[in-house]
Amino acid sequence: MVPATVSVHRLSVDDVHRRVELVQGVLVDMAPIGPEHGGAVTWLNTHFARVGSPAWQVRVRCTLLVAGGYLLPDVMLVEPLPRNQYPTTALVVVEVAQTAQARDRDKARDYAAADVPEYWIVDLAARDVTVHRSPMAGIYEEVVPTSTASRCV
Repeated sequence: MVPATVSVHRLSVDDVHRRVELVQGVLVDMAPIGPEHGGAVTWLNTHFARVGSPAWQVRVRCTLLVAGGYLLPDVMLVEPLPRNQYPTTALVVVEVAQTAQARDRDKARDYAAADVPEYWIVDLAARDVTVHRSPMAGIYEEVVPTSTASRCV
C-alpha cells in the first residue's frame, strides 16, 4: 500500500512508456520506441563506443538542455562532463526516425540553436541518413541526404 503522504498519479502502461521533451516551455510527446528503433540505437551506441575517444562520451537517450527546455536525443557525443551535469550542446546528435520524421526534421532548429555542429537523422523507413552541418543563427547551412545507412539501419 502507498503511504497517504506520498503523491500518486494514476497512469496506464502506455502513459508510463510515453516520453516527452520540453521545447520552448511546451511538452511535446515523442513516439514510443519500437524494436527496430531500439536495435538501431543499440547499433549506433556500440559503434561509437567501439571507436571511442577521450575527447568525447557517448550518451544514449540522455537529456540535452536547450533554450526553454530539454531534448532527449537517441544518441549524442558530448565533451567529457561530470556525471552530475547535463550537456548544453553536443559534438554530434543522432535521432533515429521510424514514424516521427517530421518532428526530427523540426528538431534541427533546436540543435542548430544549441550549436551542435552535426545533427544526423537516421530514417529507418527510407533507409537513409540526412546529415546537417554548419549551424548558423538557428539553422543548418548544409543539409546532405545520403543513402549509406543500410549498415546501421
